[in-house]
Amino acid sequence: MTVIVEHTEPETIERFDDATRSVDTLDIDGKVLSTRPYTVEENAAADQRVAQAALDSEHAATHERVKAIITELQAEKARVQSAIDATNATINASPAGFIKDNARAAKRIADAAIDLAKFVDGR
Repeated sequence: MTVIVEHTEPETIERFDDATRSVDTLDIDGKVLSTRPYTVEENAAADQRVAQAALDSEHAATHERVKAIITELQAEKARVQSAIDATNATINASPAGFIKDNARAAKRIADAAIDLAKFVDGR
């Protein structure tokens, strides 16, 4: 709920409530003196704020999902780097395990890249 408070006169306050689409006029002690519905212009402004809040929320969710996918890719990149940094002795000691671990890392990278592509495509 968006509430906007404006001081209209030194002794009164107007409180705009987008949830109820009403304006309360209060005295300085907070007592409601009168209530009226939004005007056409106030309704249009409230609609715009509600739409913007929805867009902001959608953008934040998109941003968080992309960040999560990037984090997955960075983790897999670190695993692949450890394979690059491995000595031949380490690789030769257990080549099957080494190959399988790297194949799994490559698969996770591909899965994360596919997730990102689907997300960007809107699927």
